Amino acid sequence: MTGVDTSIRFEPINNTSNDQGKNSTNFIAKDLQLDTKLFMKKISKESLNKQGIKIEDYFLEARLLYKGKHTNIAEIQYASQDEKSIYLAMPLYENGSLSSLMDSRYLTVREIIKYSLDFLSGLAYIHSKEMVHLDIKPTNILLDNTNRAILTDFGLSRILNEHGTAEQNMNYAYIRDPQSFEINKRSIESDIYQVGTLLYRMCNGNDVLKKQCVQLKINDIHELRDNVINGKFPIRKYYLPHIPNKLQKIVEKCLEVNLNKRYNNVISIMNDLSDIDEHLDWKYSPYDEFIYTKIEMNEKIEKSKEFVIKIENLNNKFNIICMNGNLEGKNRRRINKCCFDNLDVKEVTKNLKEIIKEIN
Repeated sequence: MTGVDTSIRFEPINNTSNDQGKNSTNFIAKDLQLDTKLFMKKISKESLNKQGIKIEDYFLEARLLYKGKHTNIAEIQYASQDEKSIYLAMPLYENGSLSSLMDSRYLTVREIIKYSLDFLSGLAYIHSKEMVHLDIKPTNILLDNTNRAILTDFGLSRILNEHGTAEQNMNYAYIRDPQSFEINKRSIESDIYQVGTLLYRMCNGNDVLKKQCVQLKINDIHELRDNVINGKFPIRKYYLPHIPNKLQKIVEKCLEVNLNKRYNNVISIMNDLSDIDEHLDWKYSPYDEFIYTKIEMNEKIEKSKEFVIKIENLNNKFNIICMNGNLEGKNRRRINKCCFDNLDVKEVTKNLKEIIKEIN
């Protein structure tokens, strides 16, 4: 049977935030045939041609997603093209991406675990089908209307060969694994390193990698390469005070430069994440009056108690004030053993860790 050319008409509504790379843009569109809103990814054929990528090969993303039917993997509705572009249509996730959520606030440890188990479930399925994603970052994790994390954007994905590797020389700079600077062969361990960079951002803020590039004076790809292969970027051992040691160790194992020490499968990461039971509900809000808050529910007496931590800056010396009370902020009382005066910056961080551990 010969191919049949058909027409798909849609009306662009608005662009969405995008740091996917130089090939594609995202926008919301109305499908005029189905009278419904869809999330559209538009890929420039000219950009692909300049990079030596065959147009037909880019439909691999749609094929991979069709093979990867899973609750935590975004479904491709259809793929189409015109003279200048390729289009991939997906369901519209009204809650946006993990990136947009992380831009608005910091995540609690409980949220980090929940969203990670979601998208890692999808990634484990992809790996079981002998595929690798190779572009794991906050913009590629969408949140559906049940607040479930959905893995999307398989534009850089590849099918593994009989040796468990795939050729791929395109990488988003900040999440490149050390091996990518030396060879083009990607593997499951490449995905796992990117999981580490994503978990690191979930722990420390969405813009932490960009800030550390400035801090480490990384100005080009060569300086980035040196810092990545030497394990200096991201900065190991930098974590916000409420991130428990168990979670830090998981991130560090994902980011291991030595492949023999890095996780070699996603299920092990999920098992270790499920074992975390500390500091789950502390909320970090550096721009609010109370830098840390935690609500504790006593189910026996059906009452909730709120813990708050405030930091005062007095001529570059700091006071930590810790209190508890009801949710309305009334009858707050100081927790004297968790209050400290006249501290320097390093002492603040150290004492915050101890306070959070004490109240956990």
